[in-house]
Amino acid sequence: MLLSAGNKLGPYEILSPLGAGGMGEVYVARDPRLNRTVAIKVMPKHIAARAELRERFEREARAVSGLNHPHICALFDVGNQDGVEFMVLEHLEGEPLSARIAKGALPLDQAVKFAMQIADALDRAHRKGVVHRDVKPGNVMLTRDGVKLLDFGLAKSSIKPGANDDTMSAALTQEGSVLGTAQYMAPELFEGEDADERSDIFAFGCVLYEMVTGHRAIKAVPGAQPPLMSTVKPAALERIVRRCLEKDPEDRYRSLHDVFLDLRSIHERPDAPVKVKQAWTGWAAAAVFMAIAAGASYLYLRTKPLEEPIVHLSLVPPANGRFSTEVSGVPHLAMAPDGKNVVFAAAGGDNKNQLWLRSLDSTVAHALAGSENGGFPFWSADSRSVAFFSSGKLRRIDVAGGPALPLADAPLSRGGTWNGSGVVVFSPGTNGPLWRVADTGGGVSPVTKLDAAAGETSHRFPSFLPDGKHFLYAVWRIGTNQVSLRAGSIDSPDVSKVLQDADSSALYADGRLLFLRGTTLMARPFDAAKLAFLGDAVPAISQVSMGTAAPGARAFSVSTNGWLVYASGAAAEELRLTWFSRSGIRRSPVGDPGNILQMRFSPDRRTVAASISEGGSNDIWLYDVQRGHRTRMTSDPALDDNPVWTPDDRSIFFRSNRNGAFGIYRKAVDGSGAEECIYQDILNKFPASLSPDGQFLAYYTFGDPKTGNDIWLLQDPLGQRGKPRALPFLKTEFLELNPDFSPDGKWIAYQSNESGRHEIYITAFPNPSGKRQVSTAGGTEPRWKPDGKELYYIGPDRRLMAAAIQMKGAALDIGKIEALFGGVTGGYDVSADGRQFLTVVAPEGKEPEPLTVVHNWAAGLKK
Repeated sequence: MLLSAGNKLGPYEILSPLGAGGMGEVYVARDPRLNRTVAIKVMPKHIAARAELRERFEREARAVSGLNHPHICALFDVGNQDGVEFMVLEHLEGEPLSARIAKGALPLDQAVKFAMQIADALDRAHRKGVVHRDVKPGNVMLTRDGVKLLDFGLAKSSIKPGANDDTMSAALTQEGSVLGTAQYMAPELFEGEDADERSDIFAFGCVLYEMVTGHRAIKAVPGAQPPLMSTVKPAALERIVRRCLEKDPEDRYRSLHDVFLDLRSIHERPDAPVKVKQAWTGWAAAAVFMAIAAGASYLYLRTKPLEEPIVHLSLVPPANGRFSTEVSGVPHLAMAPDGKNVVFAAAGGDNKNQLWLRSLDSTVAHALAGSENGGFPFWSADSRSVAFFSSGKLRRIDVAGGPALPLADAPLSRGGTWNGSGVVVFSPGTNGPLWRVADTGGGVSPVTKLDAAAGETSHRFPSFLPDGKHFLYAVWRIGTNQVSLRAGSIDSPDVSKVLQDADSSALYADGRLLFLRGTTLMARPFDAAKLAFLGDAVPAISQVSMGTAAPGARAFSVSTNGWLVYASGAAAEELRLTWFSRSGIRRSPVGDPGNILQMRFSPDRRTVAASISEGGSNDIWLYDVQRGHRTRMTSDPALDDNPVWTPDDRSIFFRSNRNGAFGIYRKAVDGSGAEECIYQDILNKFPASLSPDGQFLAYYTFGDPKTGNDIWLLQDPLGQRGKPRALPFLKTEFLELNPDFSPDGKWIAYQSNESGRHEIYITAFPNPSGKRQVSTAGGTEPRWKPDGKELYYIGPDRRLMAAAIQMKGAALDIGKIEALFGGVTGGYDVSADGRQFLTVVAPEGKEPEPLTVVHNWAAGLKK
């Protein structure tokens, strides 16, 4: 929030935040002059900086200032303080109409009463020359005194709409853009025509239909006719709605006053019989027949159904935030089955990673409390709940509110899916089969069987087919970024059907299987009952982001009614090594940007080794810190990452899967000699730190079915005394990872989740004893200061923390912990004096790529 309780805007004292409203933040405030409670809508500076959004805010103020009606939220004042624009509005107590409709259809008499009030309010606006352009349940508040119409931020003015508004859809034609919310927009708006009173009438008809039935009028494609309200009486109400929703604006009501009058007649005499004109006979009927026959071709051409448009919307991250791409390298996102909401992982302006919910009826997203550090979200079949993975657990949360409930252990998950019978199928780790658990929690059991002899390492990213029993999933073999698509069944864990290879896992929608081939989203006709393809794959969307960091990950999601959301190929962050002071002052960047995964200083602090992902593979690159020059160190088409320097700066250890399984490799920095695999076994190994004498390489493993992540030591990694030997160092039921040797070689700092969340610990080396917890509110990625007097780690909200360390022989004291600066989103390392930090961050001024939402996506396949 921008403001806190006690802050003032002009004479108004802020009491509490109320939430988001249109293009601003809304607060409850007190007007001391009149001793009344008001609502203040504030336009944040990051929005005010965009001319088209500032104009929208000012347009709302102008529109509302000229309206005085009991069912329109009143504007009391406008102001500007320190560059912050704000409006003072009537404070309303009640609930949005959208929240009431979510509980079910309204009683008929109540729905008609509310509809009359909305119609009367819109009619007043129209008489004043104001077209609302965003009439929907979310912009109607139900109060003790009836309805209040809100948010005139899109109200029509003499200025032509811009093309970069958060509630805009992308252009459906080359001529221009359209404003509003797709499910309530009149068909002519999708053809580029200007909004007028008749488009508000169409939106009003959608709202009335929704109040009476409890369902949206336009579910599938904007502009399509809704099902009949066959159970709603009187029939006259059906006729009112149908006339409001006529595709041709000329066939709609001429004004909302006429709608009001017809509604009033129903409200006053709800049981009156409907008058129906008698059928004509004789010559009159014949004359009418001839007239109709004469104009048949004209009527056919005029009423020929419009081709349903393909609608594109942009979905941006929270203000001053970014989409989370951790683990997979692409944004974590999921479209609700009913197409009403999208959930995604992101960090807001406070750099706190969590899940966010964005309704397609709204212009803003809101954070899901309790979803901190959540990833790989997926929806329940009824679209009411979201499951996700966080802190080693599979969890679920109801989007209407409530706590996040743990369902099962999942240390390093790779996705899940949820059917309508309450069964969740999920991947608990990077290695192994898929498992099932009830959506209430409890025991787990496998639903797939790994074929180790065929080199299968992991079954991941499942998605249920429509029958709720069969599911799609991806099979990953170490050594490739491709996956094999399979179909399995919750009733037969030993049976699966091979479908095809792909560059991502798959989803089923609209009779097709969707998957990536490179960065192109392909659609292939598929019989979900027979588990058989019906034709060849065709391109659906190009430049979709591919999750090479977690093979099989998908940056696209679909609903059951024609909606699709995806991240573009440019969504993977382009990061840059950048210097920061201890206080967080951003200083000079180092070298060219790239998709940097990890980085570590050489012991002399002159060179940085970084793993960079490009073109489906990861390679080790070397940055000259002084000159900023970057040179490639490895070039194999494999995954090379987790670089660790030798004490003499001459060689680097790294992880690679170039021989079909992950192993630890070594290569000379100057390129002399061959790359050497020094150790390999069945576990996935991540080199992390080398002891100062070079005798022990600390690494952590993934994949043990009982202990998950463990810390191991590779003795004699340089091979000076013979063949390197692996020794377990910390191997428990908890997750231990990211070990880092102290400069004197007597201690190892690491992170573990033994307390229920990841914290930083220090233990003695070579015999782990006297363990000390350093962090107190969560911590990851420890790094020692070169003189051993401080230990750094990433704490809450991605803030870099510094713990004072004092070593006294065999004893160690932990002193004051200082918060340095926030926004540490990637790797980092520290200068020799501890005064500067080289971090991996997005280039300054770079705007995050939005997600793209497409409606009627399948129509593009026919072109």
